[in-house]
Amino acid sequence: MISRWIATIVVTAALVPGVGRGEVAGKWVAELTSPTLLEPEYIRVVLARTGDAVSGSWGTEIVQGMVKGSTVSLALTDTAGRDAGTLAGKIEGDTGGGGGTMAGVGRRGGRGGAGSGARAPVLQEVAWKLTRELTPPAKPREINYDPTTFQAYYYAGNKPGIHIFPGDIVHTWAPDSAGTDKNLKRVALGGNPNIGPIYVEGALPGDTLVVHLIKIEPNRKTARQGSRIQQFGVTPAYNLAAKYDAGFNGEYQLDNATGIAVLTAPTPALKNFKVTMKPMLGCISVAPPGFEALTGPHLGVFGGNLDYNGAVSGTTMFFPVFHPGALFGFGDGHAAMADGEVTQTGLEVSMAVDFSVEVIKGYQTQGVREEDSDYIISFGVAGSLQEALKVSTAQLATWIKHDYGLSDSEVALLLGAVMKIEVTELVDPEFDVVSKAPKSSLAMLIKTPSNGN
Repeated sequence: MISRWIATIVVTAALVPGVGRGEVAGKWVAELTSPTLLEPEYIRVVLARTGDAVSGSWGTEIVQGMVKGSTVSLALTDTAGRDAGTLAGKIEGDTGGGGGTMAGVGRRGGRGGAGSGARAPVLQEVAWKLTRELTPPAKPREINYDPTTFQAYYYAGNKPGIHIFPGDIVHTWAPDSAGTDKNLKRVALGGNPNIGPIYVEGALPGDTLVVHLIKIEPNRKTARQGSRIQQFGVTPAYNLAAKYDAGFNGEYQLDNATGIAVLTAPTPALKNFKVTMKPMLGCISVAPPGFEALTGPHLGVFGGNLDYNGAVSGTTMFFPVFHPGALFGFGDGHAAMADGEVTQTGLEVSMAVDFSVEVIKGYQTQGVREEDSDYIISFGVAGSLQEALKVSTAQLATWIKHDYGLSDSEVALLLGAVMKIEVTELVDPEFDVVSKAPKSSLAMLIKTPSNGN
């Protein structure tokens, strides 16, 4: 994975006689490529123009330069006043491009931000493209999105199904894990097909995508659950000795009004068995970092098949952004599911989903996070339960240190007294554990936020 960095800068623009304000001045997104980079970097840029002079910022660098017609030449300096490169090219309308040199290419957190005693970064050859930032609508929109394309793998190369802006409220739906819709019609291949992806305007690598799950509700009356405990959920001895009924009926009837699910054809022993519904999304993600392409059952730092039964209506989730637009998607709805997904299914059903998004610019979470009314929740995904627990606990501790300014000793004491742990996924290619801190305990803290990650 290539580290990337983002900084946000704001300057003003002046109208120049004979040259439209839109030609050079304004807010831009720069795409930077170099022989030393495996994939582009993306930087927020804002330029101002007075006469033939150009000023502003390029990421963390200070820009001074000149423009003649559409030709621009820019000199960059870092925050310590050192040479950070030169760029030349053309800007016409809403795009631009050229080449030059820049310092510190590929360094996360910006270039040359160290004090005056630090070694000057090495200048490297680069090519650059500018695209003018899109202006969001005057007020958030209500969007009805009826998806027609579905992806059963997580990959940044998947073509977006829709573009949205932060604040838009989207009303949509997602098929079940087998690819069937509300009418039980097959609309996609199985293997956890996700809708979208959804391109979020303004989201860049190094940001955090905030997803508000407004409503998650089954949009049909039946769901189906597996009736065998998956091999990773029990001992080998139990698995070998189990005699499962190949004809067992795991279909449920769902009642959204009462929130109760009952078996369609219960055995005598299960005739009084009822399940309290807790509709959730088993899969929810952004595109994974780099060139990774992972099938629907996988999960990781990007999200994916997390199968957390707390991903329900009214919660907010946070995802690190690795690619422009974030490329957000979801699927694999469950009307209810036990911890760990021991049968490798929940009550599988298609879902109606309402959501909105925000973008936290210039700050990237270490992994997936969530908040509900009672807890802040950190996800840890790894190849073993122990490692997954370590990842989730480390991220939770880092989160609290960043937001509340606690020392390592203080956060250790806090988590040692109140942290809760849940195993969310036992039976997929990776394991998933969440570590949770109660908001009631966090409310007792005196908050002094840090500048760390």
